[in-house]
Amino acid sequence: MTFRGGVRAATFALFATAAGVAVPAALDAQDVSCDRGDLEVRALEFRGNSAFGRGDLALRVITTPSSRARRYLRLPGTDKRCLHRDELARDILRLKGYYHDRGYYSTRVDTLVQPMGRSAVRVVFTIDEGQPLRLASYDVTGLKGVADSARIMNRLELHVGDPFDITVFRADMDTIVQRLRDAGYYRAEVLHAYETRLDSLLARASINVIPGKVARFGPFDYAATNVDGGPPRIDTSVVRRIMRLSPGDVYSDRAIVDAQRNLYQLGAYRHIEVAPLPDSQQTSGDTIVKLGVRLAEDYMRQLDSELGWATLDCLRIRSQYTDKNLLGTARRLELNGQLSRIGFGRPLETPDTRQICTLYNSSVLRGDTLFQNPLHYFIGATVRQPRLLGTAWVPSLSVYSERRGEYKAYLRSTQIGADLSATRSIGGMPLRVGYSFEYGSTQADPPALCALFSRCDPESVHRLKNALPLGVASVSLARLRTDNIISPTTGYNARTELRSSASSMLGTNDTLFFNKGTGDIAWYQALPFRAVLALRLRGGMVVGRSLKLTDSVFVPPQERLYAGGATSVRGYQQNELGRQVYIARRNTETRKVVDSTLVEPVNGLDSLWNFHVSAHPDSIQPPERSVPLGGNALVVANVEYRIRDPFFFPDQLQYTFFLDGGDVSPSGRLHALRWTPGIGLRALTPVGPVQVNIGYNPHRRPDGAIYYNPNVNALACATPGNQVRYRHNRQKGVLEAASDSEPPCREEFSPPSRQRFFQRLTFTFSIGPDF
Repeated sequence: MTFRGGVRAATFALFATAAGVAVPAALDAQDVSCDRGDLEVRALEFRGNSAFGRGDLALRVITTPSSRARRYLRLPGTDKRCLHRDELARDILRLKGYYHDRGYYSTRVDTLVQPMGRSAVRVVFTIDEGQPLRLASYDVTGLKGVADSARIMNRLELHVGDPFDITVFRADMDTIVQRLRDAGYYRAEVLHAYETRLDSLLARASINVIPGKVARFGPFDYAATNVDGGPPRIDTSVVRRIMRLSPGDVYSDRAIVDAQRNLYQLGAYRHIEVAPLPDSQQTSGDTIVKLGVRLAEDYMRQLDSELGWATLDCLRIRSQYTDKNLLGTARRLELNGQLSRIGFGRPLETPDTRQICTLYNSSVLRGDTLFQNPLHYFIGATVRQPRLLGTAWVPSLSVYSERRGEYKAYLRSTQIGADLSATRSIGGMPLRVGYSFEYGSTQADPPALCALFSRCDPESVHRLKNALPLGVASVSLARLRTDNIISPTTGYNARTELRSSASSMLGTNDTLFFNKGTGDIAWYQALPFRAVLALRLRGGMVVGRSLKLTDSVFVPPQERLYAGGATSVRGYQQNELGRQVYIARRNTETRKVVDSTLVEPVNGLDSLWNFHVSAHPDSIQPPERSVPLGGNALVVANVEYRIRDPFFFPDQLQYTFFLDGGDVSPSGRLHALRWTPGIGLRALTPVGPVQVNIGYNPHRRPDGAIYYNPNVNALACATPGNQVRYRHNRQKGVLEAASDSEPPCREEFSPPSRQRFFQRLTFTFSIGPDF
């Protein structure tokens, strides 16, 4: 087959490439101001395009409409952009060059300028794309004798039958050269050729590879200074060990990048440069590459403090002292301390500070008697080793003491804890393997312990509060592929974790055995008009030592799964999705029935009592509070559409429209997801995204057991129609079940339904990335 038209195509390609190169410079130099008599561009349209979208084409032209705030609201001070006839003619060439580079050699572009009033116009680019040139053959030669040549050729972007996209063709050449350099071919290069035939719309392309010889690293040229310009504090031998490069190793660009990353992870340098020295400084021809290492150290000791406020923490303060070169070995020592719930928890609270802490929503903090009382704290020390015995693993050891809690669910106090972990990168994914040991106790709400595990009497509850050893082995793997960590617009991130304490070899008390797995994946897609579609799916499961799902196994409350809240299902408050138990209000219609057969106290015991609420739940007030039970299985799904504020603060404000769904089950039998739609406002601030959400919850609250507190040391079952009888032991000052075996409180209480629209709205507030 004879190919013709190559000279003409090559000439136009050269012109189009020059025009394409000129686009960024022209964009930078564009005068967007409008002189007297200029026509404002109110709208920009593309007609006839199908291969490329409007947003892609709009980036290739200078002609740009005025800002939305200007076009729709006529606000003063907003961007007004006018028509420049000379640039309009060049825009035609830019679009034709763009199409040409992507294989559309016969594309025709014209413009239409339509009046929109006396001083404004609509600019329309009409495009006849034509048929693209298809790649008829694609040959790569010169790899004979190169080890692993199949991997070097694997997954190139351009294929026979595709439109002949010159930009993709060049990317394939860069890919081949890069893979050869990673394999040791430092001076690898390629020659390319292509021919086009316009009459048959076919193209032929070829790449001739010149790999050269395999090269090795030669001597390293080190130059390092400390922050004051003096000699470095980190010894060269330590730097060499952390880089994991040695003279004589096969050359690799990837190894150089990894060496730089290893040094950056120390956090001890202001400037790091690891690169081959210029050819004039090489000493042994093509097979030895001399590496230059240029380092500028940062301050080796650092003190950071942070003061803030959060919905569930009230006032909190955090401090961290860091020594980046412990004992001159580049080991990192961190001393951390944190206090939260300052002003609300004992002993740093007063009536006035508690009132300030509840300005946002008094029911948030006051509705959790377990969570609110003591201060939460963390104090710990962490030592990180740069590398473990020259491997890719980065180990760390932490010792700590803390008190923390989950809203309405549990309060965990750890007298002493330790965490030993090691991390490394596998295919760009951080892998963490760890073991933690804690000696502490977990305090949960008595109704939750009674409803979940039949631990209803004071003695059983007291045993659960005793400090016990808990050892947990864990492994986690994460992958982050987004364009922005704080506010991503494209890409995805995923994370999974497995945790287990189901062996006495881990140092765990046999009453705390469990196995747990969780996973989370989020996906982001940019849409027109700077909008973003965000999707997330989260799931988890907790099982006992037998690896069977059951609600009869005691799983530590801190390891149970919870859903609901600002970063979960936003139609529910924190942790309130799923089963709950309720505490009756003191002014609820609560009957105290006295057994008529016992008139006088017998053996120091009062008469026998029954407590139960009215059998007609719609006739009573809502419960005073609820206690979430969590579950052993969880699934949460989020769909969110984010759009930038088009008028006032497009770079700071986002409006969100979301649909969240989830289910939490105590036995692993998940049911239909409970979906809650809503709207929100996100503000991008220096401390991270601040988000306020309004979720609509159309679902009725679940049935559950309801308890009554008659001002004694235990809760009485108040479920309608219950048969549990209690007696007040005056000698012990506690409320006891009348029989030795107390049946669990039945889940027959139905909370009053939310009748009004505003009763079904849930307001949530968060600081930081939502997902």
